[in-house]
Amino acid sequence: MMKRILKALFYLLAAAAIVFGAWRVYLLADKKANPPAENKGSDALPVRVDIARTGCVTNAIKLTGSLEAVRTVDVMPKISGRLERLALDDGTPVWEGLAVSNGQVIAVLDHRDIKARLAEANAAVKTARAALETAKVVLKDRDRERKRMEKLFAEGSTTEQQRDLAGTAYEQAVTGLAQSEAQLVQSLAAAEVIAVNLSEAFIRAPMDGVVSAKYADPGAMVNAATRIVRIIPMDELKFLIAIPGPYLRHLTEGVTEVVLMSDALPGQSFSGVIARIYPSVDPVTRTATVEVRIANKCGQTGGWLLRPGLYAEGRIILEVKRDVVTLPADVALRRGERFLAFVVKDGRAETRELIVGARDGNTLEIREGLRAGEQVVVMGQHRLADGSAVTPADDGERRKE
Repeated sequence: MMKRILKALFYLLAAAAIVFGAWRVYLLADKKANPPAENKGSDALPVRVDIARTGCVTNAIKLTGSLEAVRTVDVMPKISGRLERLALDDGTPVWEGLAVSNGQVIAVLDHRDIKARLAEANAAVKTARAALETAKVVLKDRDRERKRMEKLFAEGSTTEQQRDLAGTAYEQAVTGLAQSEAQLVQSLAAAEVIAVNLSEAFIRAPMDGVVSAKYADPGAMVNAATRIVRIIPMDELKFLIAIPGPYLRHLTEGVTEVVLMSDALPGQSFSGVIARIYPSVDPVTRTATVEVRIANKCGQTGGWLLRPGLYAEGRIILEVKRDVVTLPADVALRRGERFLAFVVKDGRAETRELIVGARDGNTLEIREGLRAGEQVVVMGQHRLADGSAVTPADDGERRKE
């Protein structure tokens, strides 16, 4: 039994020796047939490079806000009465969306009683004018009589009493004329007041604009506290946005440009400038309200495109930097708060830490770390380390200037 076990072990060892020998022979043959390549350049990584250039970078921020009317006027009557008509002179009803002009009659109050009182006042004016003319005639007659009596008294042809009576009559005529003049002035003033009340019965638009709301209907009783319509101008709107404090130093009233876009009008933009920067900063949000005036446009159907209450986004141009070194944002490597890039020198990658300034879309302003004309790795930079050997590829796909 023991002999058979030893014999089996012998055969197994012999087989293993044969297999090992065959494997060694194969390795030697393969090495002879495929000699190892030279190490020179075997670790160089292919990359694509581009030349760092100078260009223009617009420093801008995007903030959201809402559109509001520049002015809002609630039209109310100055006198009380029944709303007789809420329509233009041509009969066009006054509804929301109707365009009106400054001074145009948009509503009329019942004014029959005012017209009657005005007619009565005008008649009183005529009576006062007639009384004044009579007083003038009487005064002229009394003056002539007074002078005649004074002459006769000087000649001794009349008594002192007759002369004094003529003088008293003259003074009374002067007083009567003054009273007539005052009565005429009073009558004219009363008629003017009634005429003003009559004109107030015709309610006019206080400015060019559009009726944004209607509060009353014809037949309703209204007074000085009753709103009839609301009118807002539509040719220009204000865009209110909250600007963080650090950006305020870049803004100038009447100069800083803003480009506005709204989801309600995709693909369209509106230009404006900052009209007013509110003086105080919100202590909670640390932002200041900025008012931008935006010129509105009419659409193909004639209606205004922008409307008060719309939510919009404004691109505020803080600064335009020219002739600065630029780099595509997707080329720079972000490492926390740091920006890195690789330049090629003598066939090797050199790490550069960048000081980044403004960002304009996919373009970065490089303040420090890169000079114009240097070769920058624009593809394959994620595999590199400082000092890596690189093989720059054909630069036919350089970024556009």
